[in-house]
Amino acid sequence: MKPRERLLELGPEALTDGELVAILMRTGTRGKGVVELAEELVNESGGLSELFDRGVESLLMVKGLGKAKVATLAAVMELSRRYYESQLKLRENRFTSPKDVHTFLKGRVLTDGSERFYVLFLDSQGALIEFEQMFRGNHSAAPVFISEIMKKALKLEAASIIVAHNHPSGNLAPSREDLLVTKKLNQACKLMELALRDHLIFSPVEFVSLAERGELGG
Repeated sequence: MKPRERLLELGPEALTDGELVAILMRTGTRGKGVVELAEELVNESGGLSELFDRGVESLLMVKGLGKAKVATLAAVMELSRRYYESQLKLRENRFTSPKDVHTFLKGRVLTDGSERFYVLFLDSQGALIEFEQMFRGNHSAAPVFISEIMKKALKLEAASIIVAHNHPSGNLAPSREDLLVTKKLNQACKLMELALRDHLIFSPVEFVSLAERGELGG
């Protein structure tokens, strides 16, 4: 089975480094298959991290790597670097007030008329581990599955979470459903020894903090 087929059937984690590189390279050379060529490239570089440290000029000197293959590899390497840089910057975020959270959200959320539910997963120092839009609904409501939030928090080993959702109508007053979801979420967090720090209801210009209002349901 070819690497591409194995990836689609088994998932990328089932492939070796060489097989993943082979998918990027697409073709081998005369007398040498693409997997063999890719495995040699990884091994001769000293491993995947060393391969990713090689520049374009170095890769162009490898026999069997033409400009097209080198360009593809270099593009993936650069995307990988940029991804990790963005993740490091993300983790630098600290949230000391609801306003900090609102400022963070304004630059990262969509305002297309549908209600969306976001979760910020934080470590024990209050640094952001991951930010995710977890649920999306219509113009007036979004379904919230608390078990999915708990599973994600457990997977990330989060110490606390902040949740937020928008009200497309512009009326930021919490609904009875908002308060009920907050109460159930807080109860689930306590069972997991996870802190629910806040639940924000927001628009692009203003917000309401249920923590400040004493309405986390605890």
